[in-house]
Amino acid sequence: MSEKQRRDERFVQALTAHREQMYRVALTMLRSPQEAEDAVSQATLKAYAGIGRLRSWDSVRPWLMRITVNAAHQTLRRRKRESVYPLDTLPEPPAPPQEDPLWMYLDTLPQHMRVILTLRYGENLPINEIAHMLRIPRGTVSARLTRAKRKLAEQLGKEP
Repeated sequence: MSEKQRRDERFVQALTAHREQMYRVALTMLRSPQEAEDAVSQATLKAYAGIGRLRSWDSVRPWLMRITVNAAHQTLRRRKRESVYPLDTLPEPPAPPQEDPLWMYLDTLPQHMRVILTLRYGENLPINEIAHMLRIPRGTVSARLTRAKRKLAEQLGKEP
């Protein structure tokens, strides 16, 4: 088996293992299943094109997630440019298939808080990895996480 075939096989394995996480992060950011699927497809193509820049297969998950976050940001920028109507007049996406009402409250948070909560608790990623993925300081991730939890607790009528 050639080096390229081994690399392609590992890429497919990594993508298979992390595609669902990529989709959930994109959906959290974009709030549209179709756009989330497009962002994941775009991220997959960019990742495959840049596979030579991956330094270590041990860091493939944060690398794929970062590319997905970038693809979602690109979609948001394009949506903002192309939007004829203000974004707040767009219809709300269908509710996630979760029965837990916590997801309903999560949708009311600003995007930067939703993404961090999803990465930390939905994907169980450590704070350092989230900071690396989003290219923001670790302290910013911690602060946003604390503020998001406090906001959720207020909405649920509980003490933080």
